[in-house]
Amino acid sequence: MLLRVPLFLPHAVVLAVWSVFAAAAALVAWLAALASGRVPARLHHFLASFLRHSAQVAAWLFVLSDRYPHPLRMQSHPFAVTVPEAQRQSRLTVLLRPLLALPALVLASALGVVLTLTAVAAWIAGVALGRTTAGLQELGAFCLLHEAETAGYVLLLTPGYPRLTPE
Repeated sequence: MLLRVPLFLPHAVVLAVWSVFAAAAALVAWLAALASGRVPARLHHFLASFLRHSAQVAAWLFVLSDRYPHPLRMQSHPFAVTVPEAQRQSRLTVLLRPLLALPALVLASALGVVLTLTAVAAWIAGVALGRTTAGLQELGAFCLLHEAETAGYVLLLTPGYPRLTPE
C-alpha cells in the first residue's frame, strides 16, 4: 500500500502524454461525428483504450483493485470498463455535448472528491485491518464508474447520458 504513489508515477507520465493525444482525438471525433453522425472506428478504439486504461490506473491508485494496471491486458483487469462499439449519434446532441455534459461533469467532480476520501479511508483500513471494507469498495467503485461513464459521454464513446444507477 505504501508504494502505490511511487508505482503510479510511470502511469501518470503515460496518461499525461496519452491525454494530449486523446484531447486532439476527441476534437477530431467531435468534428467527424458532427459531419457523419458517427465517430470513426479507429478514433473510437483509441479513445476507448485511453478511457479503459485511465480507469484501471485510477482503480489501482484509489485502492479499488490490487491488480497493477497493464495497458496491453485491459480486458482481464478486475475493473474493466465496457465501452460499446461505435454507434450512430444525433448530430444535434453531438453539437450540444459540451453543454449537455456540464451537469454530469459537476457531479463527477464532486464524486472525485468522495473517491479520494474513500481511498484514504480504504488505505487506513488496509493498514489497520489488512484489508479494506466492502462498503468502501462499493462507494469507490460507484464514484469511479460514474466518472468513467461521464468521460465516455464527453469523449463521444456512447450516446447514453451517465447514470446514477447500476445497469
